[in-house]
Amino acid sequence: MERFIDYINGALPDKRGDKLRYQFKKQLLDEMNARAVEVTGRGGIASRKVVEDLIISEHPDLPAEYAAYHQKKTAQIKTRRGIIGNILGSVVYILLLVTVFLMVSFSTHAWSMTWIIVVDGILLWVVYLLLLGVKKFTSMKRIFHIFARIALFGAVVNVTVAAFLFLVALTDWPHTWLLVIVGLILAFVGDGLYATLTKAKLTIFYWLLYIPVIATFLFIIVGVLHLLAWNVAWLIIPLSLVLDVAVIVAALARNRAEKMEVTDIWNES
Repeated sequence: MERFIDYINGALPDKRGDKLRYQFKKQLLDEMNARAVEVTGRGGIASRKVVEDLIISEHPDLPAEYAAYHQKKTAQIKTRRGIIGNILGSVVYILLLVTVFLMVSFSTHAWSMTWIIVVDGILLWVVYLLLLGVKKFTSMKRIFHIFARIALFGAVVNVTVAAFLFLVALTDWPHTWLLVIVGLILAFVGDGLYATLTKAKLTIFYWLLYIPVIATFLFIIVGVLHLLAWNVAWLIIPLSLVLDVAVIVAALARNRAEKMEVTDIWNES
């Protein structure tokens, strides 16, 4: 045990205030002692010095081990603080939201409008949480990116629903429901862009699916707002299919160009 202590202290001298270094050294010493007991218990090695040399040889670079340990623990501490901060911040935010709602409502007596303070406030809080989810899942392995995309889709929809309810509460515009459709368009576009930027598999197929869906939503918006006559606006849908064909042709041309480039490089070598 004394040799283990000398080896650890020699490779990692104490630093005042460095609690992680102390924790690492204590954990490492416990592991080395447990390993020594394990090796001795198996039999075959009678010399304690040989056992100690064997255990020490399993840890040839303690500074590197500590660096990895420090990075991992620091990330865990940061994550834990972030979670606690978000929980406390959320509680304070909701209390403040309710306080503002009551103050404005009692002072104006416009209860038919002030309800939007709480509703939109909660929706925007949900958007914040969803965006945290997008960030977290994006930082993880690619298999988890689907959850980031779902969270992003939900965040965009929640923003537009908040805008829709805001207009419902404060205006009499008859076409406020169109904002929900706009939100769906933005959600599909956002998902397509996320898939493109993260180079997700089957990205082109997502776009081929989304383009006609977006075109259908645009057809509804254009028709309802009388930007074009219905008998003209419907052309948006077949044009979206033409755009799909253009996307397919462009993708095939790009793949062909990449194959030719690889072939040229191979021939040159």
